[in-house]
Amino acid sequence: MKKFIIILTKFIRNNWQLLFALAAAGVTYSILLGELRYFRSYVPSLHRPTAYLIVWDVFLLSYLTVTAWMFANVKREDIEKRAHREYEKKEKMLVLVLITSVVSIVTIVREMSIGAELVGWQTAFHVVLTFITLVASWLFIHVLFALYYAHAYYDMNNNSIYPLDFPYEDNPDYWDFVYFSLGIGATGQTADISFTSRKLRRVGTFHSVLSFFFNTAVLALMIEMSASLIS
Repeated sequence: MKKFIIILTKFIRNNWQLLFALAAAGVTYSILLGELRYFRSYVPSLHRPTAYLIVWDVFLLSYLTVTAWMFANVKREDIEKRAHREYEKKEKMLVLVLITSVVSIVTIVREMSIGAELVGWQTAFHVVLTFITLVASWLFIHVLFALYYAHAYYDMNNNSIYPLDFPYEDNPDYWDFVYFSLGIGATGQTADISFTSRKLRRVGTFHSVLSFFFNTAVLALMIEMSASLIS
């Protein structure tokens, strides 16, 4: 029993952001799906696919909120400890990024098809929901990459050379890695920070390619959304 409690405590400590986001999404799911008929009396177009999208958005926004809080309140020593604990999970994080990209695009396309059949304020409701999903998904993807880069940088078990070169900065914090990740996400290239390891360059290549396809899909969806609103 004691061993189980230790394992459970370690799991919660290492995954508290994800667990918080899942809990928030679970509460939203219970309320929204449990009282769907009631909510549809106010928003007639609120069908199950849209309700699922709202739950997805709550998950993304909850995760981003608590992660931003963590970024603002941790010190370098805390980042190093977290990096050592989560080093083995970094590859799983990349899988989560890929799943998020696919799920987000599919749900957005579905939501746009629903909104295209509506008129008036209900169309605006679905457009706003789609926009929130786009922004939250984009940020979520690149925040996960920022976490990956940060933990790879500070985990020095297997390498004595830092895999990223930050000019004039010896102790980068999480926000420095967010800056680096968002730069790749927006432009597909690095700015003043450079890769110094082969493994992380490969991750950066994957990041750039994924960003290109995701951004292209988002641009196409935005054009389609604008065209449907105009017509």
